[in-house]
Amino acid sequence: MNKLKIHFLNTIWSDAIILESSNHFALVDTASKFYYPMIVDYFNTNNIEELDFILLTHFHSDHYGNLKSIITDYKVNTLYLKQYCAKESDIGGGFKTNEEYLEHEKMMYEDIIKTAQEKKINIVYLDSEKKNLTDSYNIAFNGNILELYNTNNNIMDIYNDSNSPFYNIHTFSENSNSIALFTMVNNHTILLGADLTDNPSVCESVSNLASKLVKYLLDKYNLNNIDVYKSCHHGGGGTNKLSLISLIKPKYAIITNTDSFLDKWETIPNMKIANSDVTICKTDKQQFIFDFSNKDITYNSIDLISLFLTLNKK
Repeated sequence: MNKLKIHFLNTIWSDAIILESSNHFALVDTASKFYYPMIVDYFNTNNIEELDFILLTHFHSDHYGNLKSIITDYKVNTLYLKQYCAKESDIGGGFKTNEEYLEHEKMMYEDIIKTAQEKKINIVYLDSEKKNLTDSYNIAFNGNILELYNTNNNIMDIYNDSNSPFYNIHTFSENSNSIALFTMVNNHTILLGADLTDNPSVCESVSNLASKLVKYLLDKYNLNNIDVYKSCHHGGGGTNKLSLISLIKPKYAIITNTDSFLDKWETIPNMKIANSDVTICKTDKQQFIFDFSNKDITYNSIDLISLFLTLNKK
C-alpha cells in the first residue's frame, strides 16, 4: 500500500497543507505571512528540514505569504507555480484591484522567483504549455501520483484574446487560476480545491470551474463521490453551492475558515444535505493530520487557538 499523510495547518482564510510520505515532505501553499512562526514550529516539531516541492496554487498573499521565507530558510528541491501576469481586476471576495496593488504583487512575485533562482531551486512553470481545465500535470511523490488541474493561465489568455470582450481589460480574479490537486491513495480519493471558483461567467473558460473538474474526475475514475475535500475558497458560499457539493458528497470536508464567516453561508448545510454523515473539519482552532496509508481513512486533530484569533483578542 502507498503511504500518504496530509497535514492541514491551523489557518483561517489561508492555506498551508503539508504532504508526508515515508519521511518525504511537500507543501501546498504557504499561508498568510503572519502564520510563519506557526509553520516554523510545526516544521521543527515534525523534523521537517527539506521539502521535495512546494506547489503554489495561485498568486494571492494568503497562499504565497511565506513562500520566500520558506525557500530561504529550508531546502526546497522544486517549486511549481504559474507565472503571475498582474491582469486581474478582483483580489477575491469582490475587492477590486488597482495599479498600486498590481505593482506590489508583481514585485512580490519577481522577488520570489529571484530568491528561488539564487537558491538553485528547480522552477516549473505549470502554464508554460496551454492546457484545458481537465488536462492534468502529474507529480510523482514517493510512489504517489498527484494530479494537478487548471494549470492554464486563464487570466492571461483572456487578456490576450483579441476575440474576447475582455481583450486588454483587467478582469476576473487570480482565484480563476487556482490549481486543484487530486490524488487517489489506496482507493481513497482526495481533492485539494485551493480557491478554484464555481461561478457562472460570460467567459466560458472561467465559468463553473470546480463543477466541471469534479464531473470530469467522477467520470474518469467511475466515482460516486470524493472522500476528502479541502473546500474551494475556504468554504466560501459563492463556490460551495449545493450543485457542487451534491457532486462531491464528501465523507470529510476540511474548511480553512471559522464560524464567524461560515455562519453567513449555506456551505456546511449543503455538505450535510449532500452527505448526512459528513465530518466537518475547520482549521480555525485545530490542526488535522489525515492518514490514507491503510484500508480506512484515519485522522488526528490537535486543539489550538489560531494566531488569527489570538491577535484579534489583543
